[in-house]
Amino acid sequence: MSEPIETRATDEEMKRVKRCWGLPRIQLGTGAVAHLYASENMTVSFIVQEPNCSFPVHSHEPEEIVIVLEGERDAVIDGKLYRIRAGDIITVASGSRHGSHTYESGCKVIEVFSPPRLDLLARLETSNLK
Repeated sequence: MSEPIETRATDEEMKRVKRCWGLPRIQLGTGAVAHLYASENMTVSFIVQEPNCSFPVHSHEPEEIVIVLEGERDAVIDGKLYRIRAGDIITVASGSRHGSHTYESGCKVIEVFSPPRLDLLARLETSNLK
């Protein structure tokens, strides 16, 4: 068997690796904090929602994929209610009216947006949570 041709990344090169819960963060609303990471074509939001936390119904241009890591929440998408739990994934189309509400457990989710959510990234500049 041949030896791998890849070399181990140097300490300097390893600086591109980030810890999701240590990323810069913003307050999304009462009881919800998002740690944000962005590339040229997408934004990733690592969200912690406390119990009984709501995001009002809203819409935005970027398509969104929601991945539930822990807990559960109700997602409202275009007037339909979806109970999503740890391990579930749901897509929110561009322009869809959507929101969510947690219950006793609260939840942790990853939300991936493409194209990037420039409004969220702009809020990093004024966030006092960094």
